[in-house]
Amino acid sequence: MQSDPDNTATQELRYRELFRQAPVSLQILAPGGRTLRVNKAWEALWQIHAGSELHAFILDEYNVLTDSQLVASGVAGYLRRALAGEAVEIPAIRYDVGRLEGGAAHARWVTARAHPIKDDNGAVLEVMLMHEDITDRVTAESALRVREERFRSLVMATSQIVWTSAADGRVLEDSPSWRAFTGQSYEEWKEYGWLDALHPDDRETTARLWAHCVATRGVFETEYRLRRADGAWRWTAVKGVPIADEDGAVREWIGANTDIHDMVMSQAERMRLLASLQEQDRRKDEFLAMLAYELRNPLAPISAAADMLKFGRAGEDRVARASEVIGRQVRHMTALVDDLLDVSRVTRGLIQLECARVEVDAVVASAVEQARPLFEAREQVLDIEPAAGDPTVTGDAKRLVQVLVNLLNNAAKYTPRGGRIVLSSACENGRVQIAVRDNGIGIDARLLPQVFDLFTQAERTPDRAQGGLGIGLALVRIIVVLHGGTVSAHSDGPGQGSTFTISLALSPETS
Repeated sequence: MQSDPDNTATQELRYRELFRQAPVSLQILAPGGRTLRVNKAWEALWQIHAGSELHAFILDEYNVLTDSQLVASGVAGYLRRALAGEAVEIPAIRYDVGRLEGGAAHARWVTARAHPIKDDNGAVLEVMLMHEDITDRVTAESALRVREERFRSLVMATSQIVWTSAADGRVLEDSPSWRAFTGQSYEEWKEYGWLDALHPDDRETTARLWAHCVATRGVFETEYRLRRADGAWRWTAVKGVPIADEDGAVREWIGANTDIHDMVMSQAERMRLLASLQEQDRRKDEFLAMLAYELRNPLAPISAAADMLKFGRAGEDRVARASEVIGRQVRHMTALVDDLLDVSRVTRGLIQLECARVEVDAVVASAVEQARPLFEAREQVLDIEPAAGDPTVTGDAKRLVQVLVNLLNNAAKYTPRGGRIVLSSACENGRVQIAVRDNGIGIDARLLPQVFDLFTQAERTPDRAQGGLGIGLALVRIIVVLHGGTVSAHSDGPGQGSTFTISLALSPETS
């Protein structure tokens, strides 16, 4: 019985098209390591398209066993095993097509499987190499790892005692800040050993309150005396909050102790302290909610772009757009975390000013250049009124530009579209006054004394959700003080605009 030649031809055509159009990157290797065939997914993955010189090179001269990148990464060894008849899983490597002669820079992280195809006698006829592109996953994991490292650094940098506990209230994870303050070892403080560091008069009530909060999943908030490592008892304000998982169950508790001993001098002062702490907690809660909102916002487009890349057959244009979205949103998240790190470094005195004689006009020009796109986007008018005489100050030019950029951006954010901002400089009594004045929403008298405090923002309105973390003005004050200057804010009230004024000593050459 003879086979139908038409049927055989149809089957061959079907198999050829299945190979060519398969959604997985496929590369067929000869026993010697040369490439016999590749499919369209392979071409899309490596951006090596049929008809190009590099494509011809891959099929004519290229050998996977001598590729310097594959040899250096150890992949060539896996391929030798596959060409010898063993099915192998190849670990992830970063491969750059640009390192091939005639190749344009195009690097991807991939894993691969190599499957030998044998004849009836077991001889290897070909090896089918299948690639999986994991670049987006590696990039996302790397970004997450950086954010986690930065978060740990921020926790270590804070003066508070930060701790976590399991859902049932037992302490399982170490807290270096707790150990540093109390002198307890991890073995001494884990489970419920932390109660031993409390004053004997505070242990029973604290233990009961903690058990009640764990049972009811309520916020744990109290004060107790904590034994410091030198044996002294210190009053601390404590707050712990339950963190829920996706199903609504408590996953863990996160809390912090703040040393308030030196502030507790009398009952009246203590009441004021409690009010202050509650306000700080409220502002911190608002800040954390704002931070979560700002960090979560980019996740939706990143997720959508990643899903588009993961599922379906995305064309080159859609892949490029998705990559652009992911890159832009990751840069936005990085900028937010960088702002947090910057305020942490500045507030802890970890920056060194590179002081030199600085021209005020040059600082103003650099700041305006950085801030101008925001004014143009909001169709606002920015007027510059320079001081006479080309004044100079002694300071760090980069940090002074940062101060003015923050003030200009703040003015733009709180001034309606089409508004006017004036940046003026004037010299008087050996000092230069640099003022940023706007005709925006103004500042309520109750908020005015707090505008330079960390995490303070003007009240948002539904039509003016500006975003940001509310740390810009705090940085302004800290940097100006480091320069021996002062900064002040003035407003006649809501709707009357605002003026922020920096005062710096003129350098001896211009004073």
